[in-house]
Amino acid sequence: MEIIITRIAKKAEYTIGRLTINGHRICDTLEPHCIDWNKDEKVLGKTAIPEGRYRIMMKLSRKFGMKMPYLIDVPNFEGVMIHQGNTPKNTQGCIIVGYNTIRGLVLRSRQAMENIQDYLDTAIETKQEIWCVIK
Repeated sequence: MEIIITRIAKKAEYTIGRLTINGHRICDTLEPHCIDWNKDEKVLGKTAIPEGRYRIMMKLSRKFGMKMPYLIDVPNFEGVMIHQGNTPKNTQGCIIVGYNTIRGLVLRSRQAMENIQDYLDTAIETKQEIWCVIK
Protein backbone atom coordinates (compact mmCIF):
# COMPACT_ATOMS: atom_id res chain seq x y z
CA MET A 1 0.00 0.00 0.00
CA GLU A 2 1.23 3.48 -0.77
CA ILE A 3 0.22 6.71 0.93
CA ILE A 4 1.20 9.77 -1.09
CA ILE A 5 1.30 13.24 0.42
CA THR A 6 1.62 16.03 -2.11
CA ARG A 7 2.47 19.34 -0.46
CA ILE A 8 0.41 22.08 -2.09
CA ALA A 9 0.79 25.12 0.18
CA LYS A 10 4.12 25.84 1.85
CA LYS A 11 3.59 28.76 4.24
CA ALA A 12 5.85 30.37 6.85
CA GLU A 13 4.08 28.67 9.79
CA TYR A 14 2.65 25.49 8.23
CA THR A 15 2.37 23.24 5.18
CA ILE A 16 -0.84 21.88 3.67
CA GLY A 17 -0.87 18.70 1.60
CA ARG A 18 -3.23 16.28 -0.13
CA LEU A 19 -3.16 12.64 1.02
CA THR A 20 -4.04 9.83 -1.36
CA ILE A 21 -3.94 6.08 -0.81
CA ASN A 22 -3.54 3.81 -3.81
CA GLY A 23 -4.70 6.69 -6.01
CA HIS A 24 -7.80 7.62 -3.95
CA ARG A 25 -7.94 11.09 -2.39
CA ILE A 26 -8.57 10.61 1.33
CA CYS A 27 -7.96 13.92 3.08
CA ASP A 28 -5.65 16.88 3.59
CA THR A 29 -2.56 17.10 5.77
CA LEU A 30 -1.01 19.71 8.02
CA GLU A 31 2.71 19.80 8.79
CA PRO A 32 5.17 22.35 10.11
CA HIS A 33 7.04 24.74 7.81
CA CYS A 34 8.98 23.15 4.91
CA ILE A 35 12.61 24.13 4.54
CA ASP A 36 15.21 23.77 1.83
CA TRP A 37 17.33 21.02 3.41
CA ASN A 38 20.32 22.09 1.26
CA LYS A 39 20.58 25.55 2.83
CA ASP A 40 18.27 25.85 5.86
CA GLU A 41 18.59 24.29 9.30
CA LYS A 42 15.94 22.30 11.11
CA VAL A 43 14.12 24.10 13.91
CA LEU A 44 13.06 21.58 16.54
CA GLY A 45 9.30 21.07 16.48
CA LYS A 46 8.76 23.59 13.67
CA THR A 47 10.18 21.87 10.60
CA ALA A 48 8.48 19.45 8.22
CA ILE A 49 10.24 16.20 7.39
CA PRO A 50 12.24 15.97 4.15
CA GLU A 51 10.58 14.80 0.96
CA GLY A 52 11.15 11.10 0.38
CA ARG A 53 9.77 7.60 0.58
CA TYR A 54 9.40 6.11 4.05
CA ARG A 55 8.25 2.75 5.29
CA ILE A 56 5.36 2.82 7.77
CA MET A 57 5.14 0.52 10.75
CA MET A 58 2.35 0.38 13.28
CA LYS A 59 3.75 1.01 16.76
CA LEU A 60 2.23 1.76 20.14
CA SER A 61 2.05 5.48 20.82
CA ARG A 62 2.37 6.42 24.48
CA LYS A 63 0.73 9.76 23.68
CA PHE A 64 -2.36 8.25 22.04
CA GLY A 65 -2.43 4.92 23.92
CA MET A 66 -2.92 2.90 20.73
CA LYS A 67 -1.06 1.64 17.68
CA MET A 68 -0.33 4.44 15.25
CA PRO A 69 1.41 4.66 11.86
CA TYR A 70 5.06 5.69 12.30
CA LEU A 71 7.37 6.70 9.45
CA ILE A 72 10.64 4.77 9.69
CA ASP A 73 14.16 6.11 9.04
CA VAL A 74 13.27 9.77 8.49
CA PRO A 75 16.57 11.69 8.34
CA ASN A 76 17.06 14.07 11.29
CA PHE A 77 13.77 12.98 12.94
CA GLU A 78 12.51 10.35 15.38
CA GLY A 79 8.96 9.33 16.23
CA VAL A 80 7.24 10.80 13.17
CA MET A 81 3.59 9.70 13.12
CA ILE A 82 0.47 10.26 11.08
CA HIS A 83 -2.16 11.34 13.62
CA GLN A 84 -5.09 13.53 14.58
CA GLY A 85 -4.86 17.23 15.30
CA ASN A 86 -6.10 20.56 14.05
CA THR A 87 -3.45 23.28 14.25
CA PRO A 88 0.27 23.68 13.63
CA LYS A 89 0.69 23.49 17.42
CA ASN A 90 -0.50 19.84 17.25
CA THR A 91 2.46 18.79 15.11
CA GLN A 92 6.12 18.82 15.96
CA GLY A 93 7.20 17.21 12.71
CA CYS A 94 4.37 14.70 12.50
CA ILE A 95 1.71 14.63 9.80
CA ILE A 96 -1.72 15.78 10.95
CA VAL A 97 -4.71 14.61 8.89
CA GLY A 98 -8.09 16.24 8.36
CA TYR A 99 -9.87 18.51 5.91
CA ASN A 100 -8.41 21.95 5.18
CA THR A 101 -11.26 24.43 4.93
CA ILE A 102 -9.75 27.21 7.06
CA ARG A 103 -6.29 28.72 6.49
CA GLY A 104 -3.67 26.87 8.53
CA LEU A 105 -6.09 24.36 10.09
CA VAL A 106 -7.50 20.92 9.38
CA LEU A 107 -10.93 19.91 10.66
CA ARG A 108 -12.71 16.57 11.12
CA SER A 109 -9.36 15.01 11.92
CA ARG A 110 -10.82 11.99 13.70
CA GLN A 111 -12.90 11.13 10.62
CA ALA A 112 -9.84 11.43 8.36
CA MET A 113 -7.78 9.20 10.67
CA GLU A 114 -10.55 6.59 10.74
CA ASN A 115 -10.62 6.57 6.92
CA ILE A 116 -6.85 6.04 6.80
CA GLN A 117 -7.05 3.36 9.49
CA ASP A 118 -9.47 1.35 7.32
CA TYR A 119 -6.81 1.20 4.59
CA LEU A 120 -4.07 0.40 7.10
CA ASP A 121 -6.11 -2.45 8.62
CA THR A 122 -6.67 -3.97 5.17
CA ALA A 123 -2.97 -3.70 4.32
CA ILE A 124 -2.00 -5.35 7.61
CA GLU A 125 -4.56 -8.15 7.18
CA THR A 126 -3.28 -8.88 3.67
CA LYS A 127 0.38 -8.58 4.78
CA GLN A 128 1.19 -5.66 2.48
CA GLU A 129 4.11 -3.37 3.08
CA ILE A 130 2.99 0.18 3.83
CA TRP A 131 4.92 3.13 2.40
CA CYS A 132 4.52 6.90 2.58
CA VAL A 133 5.81 9.13 -0.21
CA ILE A 134 6.18 12.82 0.61
CA LYS A 135 6.55 15.17 -2.33
